Amino acid sequence: MSGVVERILCVEDDLQVRRLITRLVSAAGYDCAGAGDAREARDLLDREPFSIVLCDIGLPGESGLELLREVSGRSPDVAMLMVTGRDEPEIAHVALELGAYGYLTKPFAENALRINLANALHRRRLEIERRSYEETLEATVALRTAELRESVSRLEASEAELRKAYCETVDRLGRAIEYHDGTTGAHVERVASYAAAIAHRLGIEPERAELLRLASPLHDVGKLAIGEHILAKPAALTRDERCEIEQHTEAGYRLLAGSGNELLDLAATIARSHHERWDGAGYPHRLAGEEIPLEGRIVAVADVFDALLSDRSYRAALPLEDAVRLIREGRGTHFDPRVADALLDKLEQAVALRG
Repeated sequence: MSGVVERILCVEDDLQVRRLITRLVSAAGYDCAGAGDAREARDLLDREPFSIVLCDIGLPGESGLELLREVSGRSPDVAMLMVTGRDEPEIAHVALELGAYGYLTKPFAENALRINLANALHRRRLEIERRSYEETLEATVALRTAELRESVSRLEASEAELRKAYCETVDRLGRAIEYHDGTTGAHVERVASYAAAIAHRLGIEPERAELLRLASPLHDVGKLAIGEHILAKPAALTRDERCEIEQHTEAGYRLLAGSGNELLDLAATIARSHHERWDGAGYPHRLAGEEIPLEGRIVAVADVFDALLSDRSYRAALPLEDAVRLIREGRGTHFDPRVADALLDKLEQAVALRG
């Protein structure tokens, strides 16, 4: 690592909001500058290098979308994250079409800002590397066969490093969930291991099963958007609290979707679908049967099984025989019967994974 501090430009016309965002960004370890409108932002971008522009859409005189269009066209190495006070899917779609790396709705949680910045920086690095690879590949076309083979070998090594970087990103996001949710790191690791074991038992190809293992620790990333007082409540939730906590599926999807990366896209699908039920009584979309993505059905069983065997703020861990009974009783209602059976077939291995 070079140790270089990434520079962020916050474009926000409300001075108090700009100062608040600047403090949050600086507290996250970045060097942050501010601008009150598109013209001032453009002047700063002409004079100084920035990795990310965190830009409000509703700027005075000139929309943040206009600045997004210009920066995306002339400075592809600058990642744009858009911020708005109105959650309007149409505007979000336009922003993403124009090249935005993400879309935040005010007010947003500090952790949501941190994750979006980290994802944008990671994607920016990958885009820069991808362009570099393409230029290298174009140059190697004219080289001799031996030189071409050497270039291909270097590319494969780079792709392995990129995969490693993605895995590290997933691991770090998983830790953030643990700190906020109060669960242990062992929980998400066990869910990942159970999910992979179930996938193998179902005959899913090894590469897809490994991708599932890597993506499943992020199934509850949306809980970063839920208040800790609800997550740690030592009693039954009220109806309003239950409705709020159910929002973590869509929040997780929004945090992870849109990167264009296979691993994060699968994690987004799992985050959204792992609380759907086979009988259609789950959430957020009341999908039923095979309408539910297979990976979501797998993580649903793995997550519930480990939760039953773990202490929670509102109850103690259940004995293994009770957990197994509840999984069996959930076949065909809560769980896909084939997936539940696959876990039970691997029960000895699953118990061993708990240590």
